Amino acid sequence: MGIKIEKLDYVYMQGSPFERKALDNINLEINDGEFIGLIGHTGSGKSTLVQHLNGLLKPHGGSVVVNGRETTTKGEDLKKLRCEVGLVFQYPEHQLFEETVYKDIAFGPANLGLSKEEIDQRVKEAMNYVGLSYDLMEKSPFDLSGGQKRRAAIAGVLSMHPSVLVLDEPTAGLDPAGREEILTQVKSIYLKSKMTVILVSHSMEDVAKLVNRLIVMNQGRVAMDGPVSEVFAHGDELRGMGLNVPQVHLLMDELIKRGVPLSKNIYTVEKAKAALMVYFNKQKEGTGNA
Repeated sequence: MGIKIEKLDYVYMQGSPFERKALDNINLEINDGEFIGLIGHTGSGKSTLVQHLNGLLKPHGGSVVVNGRETTTKGEDLKKLRCEVGLVFQYPEHQLFEETVYKDIAFGPANLGLSKEEIDQRVKEAMNYVGLSYDLMEKSPFDLSGGQKRRAAIAGVLSMHPSVLVLDEPTAGLDPAGREEILTQVKSIYLKSKMTVILVSHSMEDVAKLVNRLIVMNQGRVAMDGPVSEVFAHGDELRGMGLNVPQVHLLMDELIKRGVPLSKNIYTVEKAKAALMVYFNKQKEGTGNA
């Protein structure tokens, strides 16, 4: 059924001298199975918005409905909502606390009262999704590498079988190899599960590689919403919001201005490389067309 957000408002420290409107009249529909990038500079409202999706924050105005269930719900309905929307915070490895990787991933399912067999199955399934070897099950999560810790934390959320996975800055603080590792696993999770994935980031390079739709937040409002190529076409507006389109997209844009016949929808290194190879090969053949 997806997610429907209507006229959503939220104010921090409401009624105090320090109150600040974090979300202002947000209207969005997210369909089942979408892979969405939610981007914006620090303080734009990204994290505040996603914390409304599983009821961690309650609207001060408007509504958020997930799979037909209002997020203002309480009791058992709220528990079900939080199973349906898996939220992975920044630096999720700080949430690891059990003696072993197995126990950490199994913590959520165990609290659902599932059988040992079902818990085992969910732990293995979640480890497969994030690319963790079963050999790590009995290791302390604190002995893992930085990237492995983060994947173990994500596996703990996946073991709850959410229909929506929200990842808030999943590559924050990682080195380039760790960033690439996590992004590869996020893409794999989406392709294997076909669940709805919402990737929160301020990195245009990260989202350009993965998502199908971009939602741009600015000053608590939705500034843009559409396919990646459509959003990146508004480079000047994005820069005005403190965001930069990927460098490779700027390079392709400059080549187009200089007469090189390339597509305007190139925003990853891989696509740029492929397009330039086609262009140069045709140049060699004397056609001059990409």
